[in-house]
Amino acid sequence: MARTKQRTVPEVGAEAPEFHLPSAQGGQLRLSMRTARGPVVVVFYSGGWSEEDVRSFKDLAAKEEEINMAAGSLVGIGFVEPTEARDFVRETGIKSYVLYDYSGVATREYGLLEKDKEHGQYARPATFIVDSDHKISHAWVGERPKAEEVLAKVSEITGLPKPAEEETADGEPGEEKPKRGRAGKAGEDNADESGTGERKKLSPEEREKRRAERQAARKGGEAKEAGGKPENGQGGEKAAGE
Repeated sequence: MARTKQRTVPEVGAEAPEFHLPSAQGGQLRLSMRTARGPVVVVFYSGGWSEEDVRSFKDLAAKEEEINMAAGSLVGIGFVEPTEARDFVRETGIKSYVLYDYSGVATREYGLLEKDKEHGQYARPATFIVDSDHKISHAWVGERPKAEEVLAKVSEITGLPKPAEEETADGEPGEEKPKRGRAGKAGEDNADESGTGERKKLSPEEREKRRAERQAARKGGEAKEAGGKPENGQGGEKAAGE
């Protein structure tokens, strides 16, 4: 099997060759318009005849939402005709852009255009991650990395998505919420002890004194309702009937 390699594949750290290609989903896409938003995973595939390409893109389709959540985007490029690109999209279920490079311009710029007796000219499979500086940060040439690995590399670049942090109502795992007194009863024995300074912490003696005062006040109220004077002499008014 004779193969003819066209151009040199860009290395990691090099400027990514620009491309502006039509999409199987309609419209056109320019690489620099995507890298302005975040890292772009550029995946070159050989064609719908490759079962490995189909499996690889189905794998990517299952992770493309997570790649987007990590502030990345996915772009497929095939050295194929428009109808072949549309068929490939339907077969793999990919929702991201799939571009058709039927003239081979972009495929050649990335050094991936090859030729053999069985398929004629075709694109060698490769995956590049192009960062927001339009530089190639990761590359897999002649292989098809797992979508999970691609997602991990995108997350390394963006720092997203971050694990959800577990929090309690008070911001500390397992911390008991401070008890709160009844509204309008500042200084009660169950005053806030959270250290916020909103209410003063009472000593055991002070709490006992406050409790005794409330009990005395309640007894005085009961005496008034019964027609007698308050036991502690407080209240300021004579009982009814005196």
